[in-house]
Amino acid sequence: MKNYLHIFIKGAFVLFLIAYLAVLYTSDSAKNVPMEQIAQTMEQDSDITSLNKEARSDLKHYYQTDDRNIDGYFFYKAASPMAVEEICIMKADNTQANTLLENANAHLSGQKQVFEGYGTDQMALLNNAVVGKKGNYVYYMCGADAQNWRTAFLSMI
Repeated sequence: MKNYLHIFIKGAFVLFLIAYLAVLYTSDSAKNVPMEQIAQTMEQDSDITSLNKEARSDLKHYYQTDDRNIDGYFFYKAASPMAVEEICIMKADNTQANTLLENANAHLSGQKQVFEGYGTDQMALLNNAVVGKKGNYVYYMCGADAQNWRTAFLSMI
């Protein structure tokens, strides 16, 4: 009887481990949505299109990444250097997503250092900025509607 109990307990642990790993594996997955489709959907928001569409040189400047090393990007930023409104979505290849996430977090930290102490409106937006990774997508969103942008983006992928 003790042998059956040990086998049952071990079997239950194995099943639990398999279920746990399955949940972990699928929680960070995302559909493979082309960046053109993401851009088309996100550009329906007039708050985004009121920002400046940024070039690949700006992507390198702000996020230390070259667009040739990623599968695409969507990047809009406020025209004024005194404004922090910004949305950047980058689609990485399988190996670069974590590096892009680190770069996006470093960009947020740098922005907070720049505006700390005198930019109270900007700091409020920066403190509510969202940075994250889902599958091969990395996103940085800062603005009054950052949470709505995030929700819209995540619903696509």
